[in-house]
Amino acid sequence: MSLPTIIVEVQFTSGVWTDVSSWLQAPMSIRRGSTRVDSPVIRYEPGVATVRLKNSDRRFDPTHLSGPYVSGGVSQVTAMRPLRIRALWGINDVGLFRGYIDVWDIDWIATVHSVVTVTATDAFKILANKKRIAVDPPVGAGETTGARITRILDSAGWSGTDRDIATGNSIVQATDLSGDALSELQRVAESEIGELYVNGLGKVVFRNRHALLLDSRSANVVATFGQSVTSPAPFEVRLNTDDATLWNEVIAQRAGGAERTAGDSASQTKNTTRTYQKSDLLLESDVDVGNWAQWVLYISKDPEVRFDEIRIHVHADPANLALPAIGREIGDRIQIWRRPPGGGSPIVRDCFIRGVAHEVTQATWVTTWTLQSATRYISNFFLLNSGTLNSNIVSY
Repeated sequence: MSLPTIIVEVQFTSGVWTDVSSWLQAPMSIRRGSTRVDSPVIRYEPGVATVRLKNSDRRFDPTHLSGPYVSGGVSQVTAMRPLRIRALWGINDVGLFRGYIDVWDIDWIATVHSVVTVTATDAFKILANKKRIAVDPPVGAGETTGARITRILDSAGWSGTDRDIATGNSIVQATDLSGDALSELQRVAESEIGELYVNGLGKVVFRNRHALLLDSRSANVVATFGQSVTSPAPFEVRLNTDDATLWNEVIAQRAGGAERTAGDSASQTKNTTRTYQKSDLLLESDVDVGNWAQWVLYISKDPEVRFDEIRIHVHADPANLALPAIGREIGDRIQIWRRPPGGGSPIVRDCFIRGVAHEVTQATWVTTWTLQSATRYISNFFLLNSGTLNSNIVSY
Protein backbone atom coordinates (compact mmCIF):
# COMPACT_ATOMS: atom_id res chain seq x y z
CA MET A 1 0.00 0.00 0.00
CA SER A 2 1.25 3.48 -0.86
CA LEU A 3 2.16 6.20 1.63
CA PRO A 4 0.10 9.34 2.26
CA THR A 5 0.24 11.92 -0.51
CA ILE A 6 2.18 15.07 0.38
CA ILE A 7 0.79 18.44 -0.74
CA VAL A 8 3.09 21.46 -0.54
CA GLU A 9 1.62 24.92 -1.15
CA VAL A 10 3.05 28.44 -1.16
CA GLN A 11 1.33 31.83 -1.13
CA PHE A 12 3.11 33.72 -3.91
CA THR A 13 0.03 35.96 -3.96
CA SER A 14 -1.47 37.00 -0.64
CA GLY A 15 -4.35 34.74 0.34
CA VAL A 16 -3.92 32.37 -2.64
CA TRP A 17 -2.31 28.96 -2.16
CA THR A 18 -0.30 27.66 -5.12
CA ASP A 19 0.30 23.91 -5.23
CA VAL A 20 3.99 23.17 -5.93
CA SER A 21 3.78 19.45 -5.12
CA SER A 22 4.55 18.45 -8.73
CA TRP A 23 8.09 19.75 -8.24
CA LEU A 24 8.62 18.09 -4.86
CA GLN A 25 11.77 16.01 -4.59
CA ALA A 26 12.56 13.80 -1.60
CA PRO A 27 13.56 14.02 1.16
CA MET A 28 11.19 16.20 3.19
CA SER A 29 11.26 16.82 6.94
CA ILE A 30 9.06 18.48 9.55
CA ARG A 31 9.69 19.07 13.24
CA ARG A 32 7.31 20.68 15.72
CA GLY A 33 7.10 20.93 19.50
CA SER A 34 9.78 19.78 21.93
CA THR A 35 12.81 17.70 20.93
CA ARG A 36 13.61 16.62 24.51
CA VAL A 37 11.61 16.63 27.74
CA ASP A 38 14.00 17.56 30.55
CA SER A 39 11.80 19.80 32.67
CA PRO A 40 8.42 19.52 34.40
CA VAL A 41 7.35 22.75 32.67
CA ILE A 42 7.86 22.30 28.94
CA ARG A 43 8.74 25.20 26.65
CA TYR A 44 7.99 24.30 23.04
CA GLU A 45 10.34 25.21 20.23
CA PRO A 46 9.55 26.84 16.88
CA GLY A 47 8.44 24.32 14.26
CA VAL A 48 10.62 23.92 11.17
CA ALA A 49 10.02 22.28 7.79
CA THR A 50 12.41 21.57 4.91
CA VAL A 51 11.35 20.64 1.38
CA ARG A 52 13.29 20.27 -1.87
CA LEU A 53 11.83 21.45 -5.17
CA LYS A 54 13.01 20.67 -8.71
CA ASN A 55 14.08 23.85 -10.41
CA SER A 56 15.38 22.89 -13.85
CA ASP A 57 12.97 25.32 -15.54
CA ARG A 58 14.10 28.07 -13.10
CA ARG A 59 10.55 28.63 -11.79
CA PHE A 60 11.92 28.98 -8.23
CA ASP A 61 14.86 31.17 -9.26
CA PRO A 62 14.23 34.78 -8.08
CA THR A 63 16.46 36.14 -10.85
CA HIS A 64 14.32 34.51 -13.56
CA LEU A 65 11.77 37.20 -14.34
CA SER A 66 10.01 35.17 -17.05
CA GLY A 67 8.94 32.50 -14.57
CA PRO A 68 5.40 31.76 -13.38
CA TYR A 69 5.78 33.48 -10.01
CA VAL A 70 6.47 37.01 -11.22
CA SER A 71 4.13 39.95 -10.73
CA GLY A 72 4.69 43.44 -12.12
CA GLY A 73 8.17 42.47 -13.18
CA VAL A 74 9.11 41.43 -9.64
CA SER A 75 9.78 37.83 -8.56
CA GLN A 76 7.50 36.61 -5.79
CA VAL A 77 10.02 33.90 -4.84
CA THR A 78 11.04 35.65 -1.65
CA ALA A 79 11.49 34.93 2.02
CA MET A 80 8.49 35.13 4.39
CA ARG A 81 6.04 33.64 1.91
CA PRO A 82 3.52 31.44 3.77
CA LEU A 83 4.07 27.72 3.19
CA ARG A 84 1.92 24.79 4.26
CA ILE A 85 2.26 21.03 4.05
CA ARG A 86 -0.69 18.63 4.09
CA ALA A 87 -1.03 14.86 3.96
CA LEU A 88 -3.85 13.13 2.10
CA TRP A 89 -4.83 9.65 3.22
CA GLY A 90 -8.14 8.34 1.91
CA ILE A 91 -10.79 10.87 2.93
CA ASN A 92 -8.43 12.45 5.46
CA ASP A 93 -6.78 15.78 4.71
CA VAL A 94 -4.39 16.51 7.59
CA GLY A 95 -2.34 19.64 8.15
CA LEU A 96 1.25 18.75 9.02
CA PHE A 97 2.86 22.19 9.02
CA ARG A 98 2.23 25.83 8.27
CA GLY A 99 4.83 28.54 8.52
CA TYR A 100 6.84 31.21 6.75
CA ILE A 101 9.72 30.63 4.37
CA ASP A 102 13.16 31.48 5.75
CA VAL A 103 15.23 30.81 2.66
CA TRP A 104 15.17 29.55 -0.94
CA ASP A 105 18.57 27.86 -1.28
CA ILE A 106 19.28 27.23 -4.97
CA ASP A 107 21.76 24.58 -6.08
CA TRP A 108 22.83 23.55 -9.58
CA ILE A 109 24.35 20.37 -10.96
CA ALA A 110 26.37 21.73 -13.89
CA THR A 111 23.84 23.11 -16.39
CA VAL A 112 21.51 20.10 -16.41
CA HIS A 113 19.70 20.14 -13.09
CA SER A 114 18.73 22.48 -10.27
CA VAL A 115 17.14 21.91 -6.89
CA VAL A 116 15.90 24.50 -4.40
CA THR A 117 15.94 23.66 -0.71
CA VAL A 118 13.22 25.59 1.10
CA THR A 119 13.16 25.95 4.87
CA ALA A 120 10.31 27.50 6.81
CA THR A 121 9.55 28.28 10.46
CA ASP A 122 6.12 28.41 12.05
CA ALA A 123 4.22 31.24 13.78
CA PHE A 124 6.67 31.37 16.69
CA LYS A 125 9.08 33.18 14.36
CA ILE A 126 6.53 35.91 13.70
CA LEU A 127 5.67 36.30 17.38
CA ALA A 128 9.33 36.34 18.45
CA ASN A 129 10.05 39.16 16.01
CA LYS A 130 7.06 41.27 17.05
CA LYS A 131 8.43 43.93 19.40
CA ARG A 132 5.75 45.91 21.20
CA ILE A 133 5.74 49.33 22.83
CA ALA A 134 4.73 49.36 26.50
CA VAL A 135 1.26 50.59 27.39
CA ASP A 136 0.72 52.87 30.39
CA PRO A 137 -0.98 52.11 32.69
CA PRO A 138 -0.59 48.30 32.61
CA VAL A 139 -3.71 46.30 31.76
CA GLY A 140 -5.33 42.95 32.48
CA ALA A 141 -4.89 42.59 36.25
CA GLY A 142 -6.91 39.63 37.53
CA GLU A 143 -7.60 38.02 34.15
CA THR A 144 -7.09 34.33 33.42
CA THR A 145 -4.07 33.01 31.61
CA GLY A 146 -6.27 32.23 28.61
CA ALA A 147 -7.51 35.82 28.48
CA ARG A 148 -3.90 37.01 28.75
CA ILE A 149 -2.78 34.81 25.87
CA THR A 150 -5.60 36.31 23.80
CA ARG A 151 -4.59 39.84 24.80
CA ILE A 152 -0.96 39.23 23.81
CA LEU A 153 -1.89 37.73 20.45
CA ASP A 154 -4.16 40.71 19.80
CA SER A 155 -1.32 43.08 20.65
CA ALA A 156 0.88 41.25 18.14
CA GLY A 157 -1.79 41.47 15.43
CA TRP A 158 -2.11 37.69 15.20
CA SER A 159 -5.23 36.54 13.37
CA GLY A 160 -8.16 35.43 15.50
CA THR A 161 -8.82 32.52 13.14
CA ASP A 162 -5.29 31.16 13.57
CA ARG A 163 -5.52 30.44 17.27
CA ASP A 164 -7.11 27.94 19.64
CA ILE A 165 -7.06 29.34 23.17
CA ALA A 166 -8.43 27.58 26.25
CA THR A 167 -9.78 29.31 29.34
CA GLY A 168 -6.92 29.43 31.81
CA ASN A 169 -6.92 27.89 35.28
CA SER A 170 -4.79 30.65 36.87
CA ILE A 171 -5.06 34.39 37.44
CA VAL A 172 -2.24 36.69 36.39
CA GLN A 173 -0.90 40.14 37.17
CA ALA A 174 -1.24 43.21 34.98
CA THR A 175 0.98 43.59 31.93
CA ASP A 176 2.38 46.53 29.98
CA LEU A 177 2.57 44.33 26.85
CA SER A 178 6.18 45.30 26.20
CA GLY A 179 8.91 43.29 24.53
CA ASP A 180 8.50 40.50 22.02
CA ALA A 181 5.19 38.69 22.02
CA LEU A 182 6.55 35.13 22.12
CA SER A 183 8.54 35.62 25.31
CA GLU A 184 5.48 36.91 27.16
CA LEU A 185 3.28 34.15 25.77
CA GLN A 186 5.75 31.55 27.03
CA ARG A 187 5.93 33.14 30.48
CA VAL A 188 2.15 32.99 30.74
CA ALA A 189 2.10 29.34 29.67
CA GLU A 190 4.79 28.47 32.22
CA SER A 191 2.90 30.32 34.95
CA GLU A 192 -0.12 28.19 34.07
CA ILE A 193 1.93 24.98 33.68
CA GLY A 194 0.10 24.80 30.40
CA GLU A 195 0.95 24.08 26.79
CA LEU A 196 1.74 26.69 24.13
CA TYR A 197 2.61 25.41 20.66
CA VAL A 198 1.77 25.77 16.97
CA ASN A 199 -0.24 22.87 15.56
CA GLY A 200 -0.08 21.32 12.11
CA LEU A 201 -2.60 23.82 10.75
CA GLY A 202 -0.44 26.74 11.86
CA LYS A 203 -2.71 27.74 14.74
CA VAL A 204 -1.27 29.01 18.01
CA VAL A 205 -2.64 26.61 20.65
CA PHE A 206 -2.88 27.26 24.39
CA ARG A 207 -4.05 24.45 26.67
CA ASN A 208 -4.49 24.95 30.40
CA ARG A 209 -2.95 22.53 32.89
CA HIS A 210 -6.27 20.75 33.54
CA ALA A 211 -6.41 19.73 29.86
CA LEU A 212 -4.16 16.74 30.53
CA LEU A 213 -6.71 15.50 33.05
CA LEU A 214 -10.00 16.50 31.45
CA ASP A 215 -9.60 16.66 27.67
CA SER A 216 -10.46 13.29 26.15
CA ARG A 217 -7.37 13.07 23.94
CA SER A 218 -5.10 13.49 26.97
CA ALA A 219 -7.11 11.76 29.67
CA ASN A 220 -7.62 8.64 27.54
CA VAL A 221 -5.26 6.55 25.43
CA VAL A 222 -5.87 7.41 21.77
CA ALA A 223 -3.31 5.06 20.19
CA THR A 224 -1.51 1.90 21.35
CA PHE A 225 1.74 0.48 19.99
CA GLY A 226 3.24 -2.95 20.56
CA GLN A 227 0.32 -4.62 22.35
CA SER A 228 -0.11 -7.35 19.74
CA VAL A 229 2.15 -10.38 20.16
CA THR A 230 1.42 -11.89 16.75
CA SER A 231 1.66 -8.66 14.71
CA PRO A 232 4.13 -6.34 16.42
CA ALA A 233 4.11 -2.77 15.13
CA PRO A 234 7.28 -1.67 13.30
CA PHE A 235 8.62 0.94 15.67
CA GLU A 236 11.70 1.75 17.73
CA VAL A 237 11.33 3.07 21.23
CA ARG A 238 13.90 4.42 23.64
CA LEU A 239 13.60 3.45 27.33
CA ASN A 240 15.68 5.14 29.97
CA THR A 241 15.82 6.26 33.54
CA ASP A 242 17.82 9.42 34.10
CA ASP A 243 17.90 12.55 36.22
CA ALA A 244 16.52 14.86 33.52
CA THR A 245 13.00 14.90 34.99
CA LEU A 246 13.96 14.49 38.66
CA TRP A 247 13.38 17.61 40.76
CA ASN A 248 12.69 17.15 44.47
CA GLU A 249 12.92 20.78 45.56
CA VAL A 250 10.99 23.54 43.84
CA ILE A 251 11.60 27.22 44.51
CA ALA A 252 9.09 29.54 42.87
CA GLN A 253 8.49 33.27 42.93
CA ARG A 254 6.20 35.67 41.15
CA ALA A 255 7.17 39.15 40.05
CA GLY A 256 7.04 41.31 43.18
CA GLY A 257 6.23 38.35 45.45
CA ALA A 258 7.92 36.16 48.04
CA GLU A 259 9.65 32.87 47.37
CA ARG A 260 7.66 29.71 47.96
CA THR A 261 9.44 26.39 48.39
CA ALA A 262 8.15 22.83 48.14
CA GLY A 263 10.34 19.80 48.84
CA ASP A 264 10.23 16.07 49.38
CA SER A 265 12.66 15.02 52.10
CA ALA A 266 12.46 11.30 51.32
CA SER A 267 13.45 11.89 47.70
CA GLN A 268 16.17 14.32 48.74
CA THR A 269 17.66 11.75 51.12
CA LYS A 270 17.57 9.03 48.51
CA ASN A 271 18.58 11.03 45.41
CA THR A 272 20.31 14.13 46.86
CA THR A 273 18.62 17.50 46.41
CA ARG A 274 17.85 18.64 42.89
CA THR A 275 16.35 22.11 42.72
CA TYR A 276 14.02 23.43 40.05
CA GLN A 277 13.69 27.22 40.28
CA LYS A 278 11.44 29.71 38.55
CA SER A 279 11.54 33.36 39.63
CA ASP A 280 9.47 35.21 37.02
CA LEU A 281 5.98 33.73 37.35
CA LEU A 282 3.13 36.05 36.44
CA LEU A 283 0.67 34.67 38.99
CA GLU A 284 -1.31 37.16 41.01
CA SER A 285 -0.94 35.65 44.50
CA ASP A 286 1.76 33.97 46.57
CA VAL A 287 -0.76 31.25 47.44
CA ASP A 288 -0.96 30.32 43.78
CA VAL A 289 2.83 30.35 43.59
CA GLY A 290 2.95 27.86 46.46
CA ASN A 291 0.41 25.66 44.72
CA TRP A 292 2.41 25.93 41.49
CA ALA A 293 5.48 24.67 43.35
CA GLN A 294 3.53 21.78 44.89
CA TRP A 295 2.17 20.71 41.48
CA VAL A 296 5.64 20.73 39.92
CA LEU A 297 7.06 18.82 42.88
CA TYR A 298 4.41 16.14 42.65
CA ILE A 299 5.06 15.32 39.01
CA SER A 300 8.87 15.38 39.28
CA LYS A 301 9.97 14.33 42.79
CA ASP A 302 10.77 10.69 41.92
CA PRO A 303 12.98 9.21 39.18
CA GLU A 304 11.07 7.69 36.29
CA VAL A 305 11.61 4.73 34.01
CA ARG A 306 10.23 6.24 30.85
CA PHE A 307 9.95 5.99 27.12
CA ASP A 308 11.24 9.33 25.88
CA GLU A 309 10.99 8.79 22.11
CA ILE A 310 9.27 6.51 19.60
CA ARG A 311 10.15 6.19 15.91
CA ILE A 312 7.34 4.70 13.83
CA HIS A 313 8.18 3.15 10.44
CA VAL A 314 4.96 4.06 8.68
CA HIS A 315 6.12 2.60 5.34
CA ALA A 316 6.26 -0.88 6.88
CA ASP A 317 2.51 -0.95 7.55
CA PRO A 318 0.79 2.14 6.10
CA ALA A 319 -2.67 0.59 6.33
CA ASN A 320 -2.46 0.63 10.12
CA LEU A 321 0.11 3.32 10.82
CA ALA A 322 -0.42 6.14 8.31
CA LEU A 323 -3.47 7.72 9.94
CA PRO A 324 -2.12 7.56 13.52
CA ALA A 325 1.21 8.97 12.34
CA ILE A 326 -0.28 12.01 10.59
CA GLY A 327 -3.28 12.45 12.88
CA ARG A 328 -1.77 12.61 16.35
CA GLU A 329 -0.99 15.98 17.94
CA ILE A 330 0.99 17.43 20.83
CA GLY A 331 -0.72 16.54 24.12
CA ASP A 332 -2.25 13.24 22.90
CA ARG A 333 -1.91 10.28 25.26
CA ILE A 334 -0.56 7.07 23.74
CA GLN A 335 0.33 3.71 25.26
CA ILE A 336 3.48 1.75 24.42
CA TRP A 337 4.10 -1.94 25.02
CA ARG A 338 7.70 -3.13 24.79
CA ARG A 339 8.45 -6.85 24.99
CA PRO A 340 12.17 -7.12 25.76
CA PRO A 341 14.27 -10.13 24.77
CA GLY A 342 14.68 -12.59 27.63
CA GLY A 343 10.98 -12.88 28.38
CA GLY A 344 9.05 -11.65 31.35
CA SER A 345 6.18 -9.20 31.51
CA PRO A 346 5.97 -6.46 28.87
CA ILE A 347 6.97 -2.93 29.80
CA VAL A 348 3.83 -0.78 29.47
CA ARG A 349 3.77 2.99 29.81
CA ASP A 350 1.32 5.78 29.01
CA CYS A 351 2.99 8.81 27.44
CA PHE A 352 2.08 12.28 26.22
CA ILE A 353 3.30 13.38 22.80
CA ARG A 354 5.46 16.48 23.25
CA GLY A 355 7.11 16.72 19.85
CA VAL A 356 6.22 15.60 16.32
CA ALA A 357 8.65 14.97 13.47
CA HIS A 358 8.27 13.44 10.01
CA GLU A 359 11.07 12.30 7.69
CA VAL A 360 9.79 11.35 4.24
CA THR A 361 11.60 9.95 1.19
CA GLN A 362 10.22 8.39 -2.00
CA ALA A 363 9.90 4.99 -0.33
CA THR A 364 9.96 5.63 3.43
CA TRP A 365 8.06 7.61 6.05
CA VAL A 366 9.33 7.74 9.62
CA THR A 367 7.36 9.63 12.26
CA THR A 368 9.12 10.41 15.54
CA TRP A 369 7.35 11.54 18.69
CA THR A 370 9.13 13.07 21.65
CA LEU A 371 7.44 11.72 24.76
CA GLN A 372 6.71 12.70 28.35
CA SER A 373 5.72 10.11 30.92
CA ALA A 374 2.01 10.26 31.82
CA THR A 375 2.42 8.01 34.86
CA ARG A 376 1.64 10.80 37.32
CA TYR A 377 -1.42 12.00 35.42
CA ILE A 378 -4.02 9.46 36.49
CA SER A 379 -7.69 9.75 37.40
CA ASN A 380 -7.19 10.32 41.14
CA PHE A 381 -4.66 13.06 40.40
CA PHE A 382 -7.42 15.63 39.98
CA LEU A 383 -8.66 16.43 43.49
CA LEU A 384 -9.69 19.91 44.36
CA ASN A 385 -9.94 21.63 47.71
CA SER A 386 -10.07 25.23 48.75
CA GLY A 387 -6.77 25.57 50.51
CA THR A 388 -3.29 24.20 50.85
CA LEU A 389 -2.28 21.23 48.77
CA ASN A 390 -1.22 18.04 50.52
CA SER A 391 0.60 15.00 49.15
CA ASN A 392 -2.50 13.66 47.45
CA ILE A 393 -3.94 16.92 46.14
CA VAL A 394 -1.92 18.47 43.38
CA SER A 395 -4.45 20.55 41.51
CA TYR A 396 -5.41 24.16 41.93
